[in-house]
Amino acid sequence: MSEPYPRVTQILRDVGLGADFSRVPQARLEYARMRGEALHLAIRYHHEGTLDEASLHPDVKPGFEAYLRFLADTSHEPIASEIELVHPAWQYIGHPDRVGLMNGGQRVLLDWKMVAALDFWPTVYQLAAYKMLWEANYPNQKIHSVFAVQFSTDGKYKLHSIDAAKYEQDFLAALVVYRAKQRVGRE
Repeated sequence: MSEPYPRVTQILRDVGLGADFSRVPQARLEYARMRGEALHLAIRYHHEGTLDEASLHPDVKPGFEAYLRFLADTSHEPIASEIELVHPAWQYIGHPDRVGLMNGGQRVLLDWKMVAALDFWPTVYQLAAYKMLWEANYPNQKIHSVFAVQFSTDGKYKLHSIDAAKYEQDFLAALVVYRAKQRVGRE
């Protein structure tokens, strides 16, 4: 059964603004997907206090160590991890990786990336959509800053500041095109 509303990544992919993995061998792509999912789960379970760090796969440990380093360096305090949000007006679904406090108590939206090189364009649209989702659902808890947090396989991380508000109109245009394509496909 399909979800009642489209997901952010589905919207971006279907209108040609998603990441292009066409040149990546399928096995490598699947490995990266599974490693990324495992790291996201580890981070979420760590936030919930239920992670057994001894159970982490060796390929996930460097990303998790980078996450722990990020926490120590930034004094980041999680508020919500991997929650599903639905935009009440625009009717799309997203799962922001993390909303929390940082930089002296400012509310930040974070997206975890375990990649060698950050693909900037899909990321900015994705984070703009997540920022709009959060603020539509929590209008009294505005997001002050948005970051992509890039974890490397050597246990380090890099923060990429994203001006998400700058890309909100682009995401909404993509959503309108997505819906038009859906209508044309159904008629």
